Amino acid sequence: MADKKTIKMTSKLGSEFDSEVIVGKEKYLVQTEDCGEKRPLLITRIYLNGQILLTRKTDYNDILDAPDRAGKVQELMQKQHRQAMNMVRAGKFKGAKTTSEYLEGVKELLKGKNKRSALRLLNEALEQYPDDPFILSYHGCLDALANKNYREGIETCLLAIETLKKKVPFGEDFFFPVFYLNLGRAYLAAGKRKEAMDAFNEGLVIDNQNKDLLWETRKLGIRRKPPVSFLKRSNPINRYIGIMLHALKK
Repeated sequence: MADKKTIKMTSKLGSEFDSEVIVGKEKYLVQTEDCGEKRPLLITRIYLNGQILLTRKTDYNDILDAPDRAGKVQELMQKQHRQAMNMVRAGKFKGAKTTSEYLEGVKELLKGKNKRSALRLLNEALEQYPDDPFILSYHGCLDALANKNYREGIETCLLAIETLKKKVPFGEDFFFPVFYLNLGRAYLAAGKRKEAMDAFNEGLVIDNQNKDLLWETRKLGIRRKPPVSFLKRSNPINRYIGIMLHALKK
């Protein structure tokens, strides 16, 4: 017996189409929007359980001066939207990579010191996962290192940390020192040594044995003193006090 397929389609003043496509037990959402004259793009996204499976963009610069521009844009929107729905119904589209797959690819490229290729992969990842804190953090760091976009890179790294705080329960951000590592490296690229050291030390509060953070602080030659100076930095008491101090700063 064939899977049940149904479609529900709504339109918002001609600038956006939303459709539900039910295939078997799965409910997909297909959205197509017109970004407007200042950014003449038609963007279609296919969602499943809140995750973007596919993004398709069409530039319509070539019809901006057409006599019936609005009508032509509507035709293009409807055509692109229906093509996406048909792909869902036929099961012919490929699902997007997961965030983990993107990050693994980025890390492999970075091992080979190929920062620009890693940044291109992160640009692709951002189209699929624009609010993912891990993708944002790595993108901000590499934007500063590879493109020398220091201010934008630092701001993106800070946004990643704020996004993480909103997405996870209290305390779980303590397991992600890489966010402070990326922020510190972005600061270093901008020549801001003090801010870089502060970021690295924030990461060491979370994980005082992190090899990457320790390497960066040793290169800079300065480290923050542990909360209880007569105990080793790795002592659980120092780590616990450090975490509590870190939490109080939020």
